[in-house]
Amino acid sequence: MRNTHTAGIVLAALAAIAVTGIASAQSPPPATPPVATPPAPPPSVPWPWPDGGVGPLRLGGGWLMEGYGEAGVRFFAEKPSESQEAKFMEYRDINTGLYLDTLYLRFFTPDEKYSGEFSGRDWGLATQEYHLSGTRLGLWEGGFDWVGMRHLYSTNARILATETSDGVWTLPTPRPRLGAYNQLPFADEIGVQWNTAHMYFNYTPTPEIGLSAEYTRIRKDGDRPMGIAFGSPGNNFLEILQPIDQTIHDFRLTASWAKERWQLQFQYALSVFENDLRFMRADNPCASTTVPPAPAGSLAPCSGGDLGGPQFGTVSLPPPNMAHTLSLSGGINLPLRTRISGNFTYSLWTQNDQFLPQTFTNSLPASVPSVMLPQQSLNGLVQNFLLNLNVTSRPFPIPVTFTAKYRLYNMMDESDTPVFSAFLVNDANTITQNPTRASRFDFQRQNADLDARWQIIPSTALTIGVGWEQWLRSDTREVPETNTASAKAALDVTPLDWLMIRATYVPSFRRMEKYCTICLAGQENSAEPGEPGQSYLLRKFDEADLNQQLFNLMVQITPMENLTITPVASYKYNDYIASGLTHNSANRGPSEGNTMLGLQQLVGWSAGADLNWTPFQRVALTFGYVHESNFQKMRSRNRTSSVDVPDLDWISDITDTIETFHTSLNATLIPKKLDLRLAGSYAYALGTVNTRNPNATGSAIFNANPNAQAFPFPAYEDSLLHLEAQLRYHFAKIWSVSAYYIFEQFRKNNWQTDSLNPFIPGVSSIWLGNNAKNYEAQIIGMTLGFSFK
Repeated sequence: MRNTHTAGIVLAALAAIAVTGIASAQSPPPATPPVATPPAPPPSVPWPWPDGGVGPLRLGGGWLMEGYGEAGVRFFAEKPSESQEAKFMEYRDINTGLYLDTLYLRFFTPDEKYSGEFSGRDWGLATQEYHLSGTRLGLWEGGFDWVGMRHLYSTNARILATETSDGVWTLPTPRPRLGAYNQLPFADEIGVQWNTAHMYFNYTPTPEIGLSAEYTRIRKDGDRPMGIAFGSPGNNFLEILQPIDQTIHDFRLTASWAKERWQLQFQYALSVFENDLRFMRADNPCASTTVPPAPAGSLAPCSGGDLGGPQFGTVSLPPPNMAHTLSLSGGINLPLRTRISGNFTYSLWTQNDQFLPQTFTNSLPASVPSVMLPQQSLNGLVQNFLLNLNVTSRPFPIPVTFTAKYRLYNMMDESDTPVFSAFLVNDANTITQNPTRASRFDFQRQNADLDARWQIIPSTALTIGVGWEQWLRSDTREVPETNTASAKAALDVTPLDWLMIRATYVPSFRRMEKYCTICLAGQENSAEPGEPGQSYLLRKFDEADLNQQLFNLMVQITPMENLTITPVASYKYNDYIASGLTHNSANRGPSEGNTMLGLQQLVGWSAGADLNWTPFQRVALTFGYVHESNFQKMRSRNRTSSVDVPDLDWISDITDTIETFHTSLNATLIPKKLDLRLAGSYAYALGTVNTRNPNATGSAIFNANPNAQAFPFPAYEDSLLHLEAQLRYHFAKIWSVSAYYIFEQFRKNNWQTDSLNPFIPGVSSIWLGNNAKNYEAQIIGMTLGFSFK
């Protein structure tokens, strides 16, 4: 059905263009041909359309038209199977048969006073795009855009549950055994479709005043994988599909006033999020309340403490919310070659959706006093302040330019903080009598930077600077204040006309005042726990003390007019040093200098080069290569309430390496007649996790705790190869025909998913079994294109 619909659209578009072209050819040319700037070809066109076109087409009423387009037919010489399509079609949609790749038409009057544009691509597909606009030169402009985007998650999931209503998943009774889940057929495609509609209108009554209004609507439909837990943490869960039925509305009004010395702009934005579903629910495969109850035994899906769980689980979905944003920005030119610019933004976020009951289970209704909600809704209110100031000045006769920047962001969460007298976790039948207060996580961030750029000689410029960043966090976080100081040095050198070098070095260090492991627990429970869930040794990477080194290098070499080489390199080193006393009233915790837990070190570097070479006037070559390496060192500990010693530490060295190649050849075999394009790319990624116990040798405590033994993980890797070839023949001034071939290959070796089934022996939880499969695809196609300008 989709192919038929797409074919109809393509035939209608080509017929309209052909009729227009014939009618235009029969009309006499205008007395004075208009001068118009041809539009740039879209990214999907591999090379510019050839010169020598027939010029704009003449329409009725004195209007002219120019444009280009390409439509064709394609089919798979080798198509991935249904179970392999998830990765191949992850963010794209490819049909077989007729398709419209690109269409661009521009209508205008000879004096360019009025003009209009219409364009589109991938018509009739999930990734289709449309654009329509009209312009009155110097006075107004309006338009409409439509963009489709898809994200395909899986084509090989297995689902036994049935969605009896939106977001409600029901399992058969009696509950089946393990084999039933692993033998299920594959489900339909699982994915989410985004359709974005955008309308805008700009009005410029005078050269100094500009007004604009725009509205954007994003509609999200589909499903995505999501897990639902049953009972307390550690019990079983079921991976199921979360229905996506959401809409985002964004409306903006902007007014600007620009003079030669100063500029001012005001904007109001309203954002509204709507979710047509409040919650989702799924039956528990291990529920003991079913009649008959869930089966037990070695072949059953449920075992141990998972049997006897609640009948079903319920999860709240993102609630509807709204945001109002006011923004004022501007700039002014002052004497001494000085300019000041800045903006102030205030945003108000609100959310007051009604709370769901703590439980929906039949065995424990929501009317039980101890689990009744303290209030009916959140009364959510968050205020955001943002201030940016920039000053650029060259006050002295010497060639030195100063730049100062200041940024302040303050997020204040003024939502209610209700106290829940008791909890019922994941619809379990057990009530936890532990009064808990809802926490809020306000923070304030300030940044200040000062740079000076000195043009030492015409070919050399040196930039030096300093920077400061401060985070002030609420007392629900472990660290109330961190400060980061940084320096900057950048050198731009052009010693020769064909050589340019830019190198940048930025060292910085971040320090905290104290680390309070129990601060969040103290806020939530109004009491210090005897032993926190988090170790006193833990340092979260966004709050820990840090020494950082950053280096970037970019070189551009143009030894000949037809050859450009651009090497690039970067290096990053983060050292999360062990410092910061743990703050707590009982004075527990490590002393200064002890080995901390968490992220210890991060090292990342990349190097590569791009080459552009035109050895002949009719031949252009490109080549590029980038190597990326990212290393992280993590340290943790196997802890129990009675044993918390360094002997049970483990360290993981995590390394990700990525290699990327790309190349292309564009050649004109016969001038204005025959063109050839060859292109290819290859990406390879390798990940390793080397885990070990650094203090295990000779340790009696380690030998007595076998669960603390660490093992290295198997490596995981994937690669993607893409090759394409296209031959284009121009058989008339505006018409061309092309033939192309595309080959794509994906390979993956990942122990985490390669043998994943919905059920794993000895585990009560059920997965969907999603697994991105290896694939090979070959596409052959022909297109018919036109261009007149």
